[in-house]
Amino acid sequence: MKYNSIMQFVILFILCIFFYQIIFCTDNQNSKIQNRKAAQHKNIETININEELLLKEIEKDVFLITHNFPWSANSLLVKITSLDFILVDTPWENSGTRALIEWLRDTYGNINLLVINTHFHRDNLGGNEYLLNQNIPIYGSDLTVTLLNKRRTELIGRTLKNLKSPEYKKYYEAYKKAKLKPPDNIFKIEKGLVLNISNEQIELFYPGSGHTQDNIVVYFRSRKLLFGGCMIKSLESNLGRNSDADFVAWPHSLEKLMKKYPESRLIVPGHGECGNMELISHTIELLKHR
Repeated sequence: MKYNSIMQFVILFILCIFFYQIIFCTDNQNSKIQNRKAAQHKNIETININEELLLKEIEKDVFLITHNFPWSANSLLVKITSLDFILVDTPWENSGTRALIEWLRDTYGNINLLVINTHFHRDNLGGNEYLLNQNIPIYGSDLTVTLLNKRRTELIGRTLKNLKSPEYKKYYEAYKKAKLKPPDNIFKIEKGLVLNISNEQIELFYPGSGHTQDNIVVYFRSRKLLFGGCMIKSLESNLGRNSDADFVAWPHSLEKLMKKYPESRLIVPGHGECGNMELISHTIELLKHR
């Protein structure tokens, strides 16, 4: 009887060790796999295309592009299919835009790229000259074309005035020789536009004046992804420079935007970090207390 009890204890002890090793090894292996996947994701998450141009994969096939020249501004790149891409707003000027396009071609091959300008400022269409020379279609509103043609000389002068210091010589020279070109595929701003590429529906919507008279937003419906551009401010930002703003209409336009796309899950501002619907509420609060 005593012998049987000892044997039962020994067998139970051996089984406990056996199952512990299985569980521990499995957990350890899973941990290694997860760490490896995290490391792989980390490797593709952020890419320095050059010293001024940063590309960050904020979710699968969605890239936030930040161009510091010398100021920081966001563009959005979305991979629709293996060869179809949408770029919302260009980098500040031609060299940054060229670097982005060359990286895309080196990485993905002979892609089909469609570009959208969200308003007439340089940080939205400063790279149009290069894109048009590459026969890349650019979509923008009729009001964006009108404002750019009317204000082009003023915009160029305003940029160069802010770059007079010697440390900005590189940027001054780049902006001085750049030509601000309008988009070549024009839609009526009040009507907006819907683009269908593969299974992706992309909506170009005008909520009303705000940061500028012509600011539109771009909504990727299946992804619940909204590019708000400069009419939406990141949580760490203030209102910034808004010499062309309509401060009376801006909060009403944002409220209209919230009603139009209440399901927005990820919102990309024109400058700063991405967020959710809180970014729109934050911008409205900034406008209330300006």
